[in-house]
Amino acid sequence: MIRRGSLGRRNVAPQADLPPPLTWKERLLAFLRWDPLVNGLLATGIVVGFVHGWLKIRFPSPVTTFLFDLFLIAALMVVVMRAPRGDSFFPRGSVGSAIKLFLLVQAFYVLVPMGPPLIIKAAAMRGWSFAMLMFCMGYKITRDQAQVKSYYYVLILLGVFTAFYGMQQSPAEIEKMMQEDENFAARYQFTYYANTGGGRTLRVFSTFISSGAFGGTMAYVVMFAIVLFTEKTVGKTERLLLIGASLPVAYGMILSGSRSSLVTLGMGFLLIAWHRKNLVSFVVFPAVVVLVLKLASDFTSGAAMDRFSSLSSLDDVIARNTIPTRIGWEYMLENPFGGGLGRSGYSVPFFLFKMMPIETYTADGDLGRLLIEMGAVGVLFFGNILWAAGQLIYRSLTQLRGTSVDAVALASGACFLMGVGSFPSGSPFIGIPMGALTWFFLGTLQKLADEYRQNSAKPMGPRTPAPDLSAPTKPKKHFLYYHPK
Repeated sequence: MIRRGSLGRRNVAPQADLPPPLTWKERLLAFLRWDPLVNGLLATGIVVGFVHGWLKIRFPSPVTTFLFDLFLIAALMVVVMRAPRGDSFFPRGSVGSAIKLFLLVQAFYVLVPMGPPLIIKAAAMRGWSFAMLMFCMGYKITRDQAQVKSYYYVLILLGVFTAFYGMQQSPAEIEKMMQEDENFAARYQFTYYANTGGGRTLRVFSTFISSGAFGGTMAYVVMFAIVLFTEKTVGKTERLLLIGASLPVAYGMILSGSRSSLVTLGMGFLLIAWHRKNLVSFVVFPAVVVLVLKLASDFTSGAAMDRFSSLSSLDDVIARNTIPTRIGWEYMLENPFGGGLGRSGYSVPFFLFKMMPIETYTADGDLGRLLIEMGAVGVLFFGNILWAAGQLIYRSLTQLRGTSVDAVALASGACFLMGVGSFPSGSPFIGIPMGALTWFFLGTLQKLADEYRQNSAKPMGPRTPAPDLSAPTKPKKHFLYYHPK
């Protein structure tokens, strides 16, 4: 059970109540201090998500296809089985209610005798619904801010590793693999963009399923580094390490050729700058992005600069976010209720399509897939989730600004906002691993907000005499701030 402590108290506690600083090892492994089994399974799943594309290439089998899901399902099952009787798995509030409604809509689409075969519809529902359950996971397992921050550190380390791996990918290597493996060629034949010299430049995808997933995840990682960097309690050594980690990660994002990732990172940056009101936020990290863009441009003989310079045109930015959804809008006009789960082909394993070939209509982003599969009904109910989440983020960040959990709340809110920004052209809500991260950290944000409101509503007790600071005292428990060893 979680004790009701002083979450978010704005008054300064006596020095004797402050917790001792955590060591580097404690910061990195803090997620294992609360329920090591569940958090260990979740962290392993996240690691698998970062190398899922590499695993599917090197060890093609149904096991590697579903390996990411297996670890997260195991963690979910443990959480459900340990929950007290009568305790709802879905957090109370508008977001939890909106997610339940959307899950019911998906179940309806599975059972209705229309569209693709039942097994394909069930596989597609897994893609839409499974990531959303991470919202419940984030809410249920969050115990202290050190735990959540340790996930940020793990993600930053994974980002650095996969970014360096991506730097080693070469067009010659990819071309050779395409010639040797027809499945690989079918999956990555369009992982290029045209350059001004008339040739084509590889969109690096590192260990991920696609270059879009690689670039989008790297944008998340850079955003986590920004939040930690701008926290007032962070020391100089940690700031230098965060800048050092951000350079290769941002460089990998640029090599992915994902323009939407740079746009969403800008959205996250603006939210952080608004929330922090810190001049350093306005200067340091934009300079880092410009630097890595210049380096990537030199590495690609100017192709990267040509590609990303299109973002300076508002018309190009609008077109970049509307073209991927055009097929979805056109399909919905002809089929107002969509073509059924699985019609877009997303989240359905290749081997199922080989067993049961169906006609698919492919869209690049989650929004286009939603339009194709569930039509106006899907837009209505998923839009309800986004509206509820937007209200939660604004209300929570306003309430938690200046509290001890300010950084955790800001990173979680920025993560979801960036997901909304890439909704038309990317896969921030159902992709691997972005979908799980987006929903998980939204759950941590609601947990912070709920605990803050509960603590604020508690009546103040009678004043007690000031403590004798000369006598040794035992640090008190602060929810999401400290717990005794």
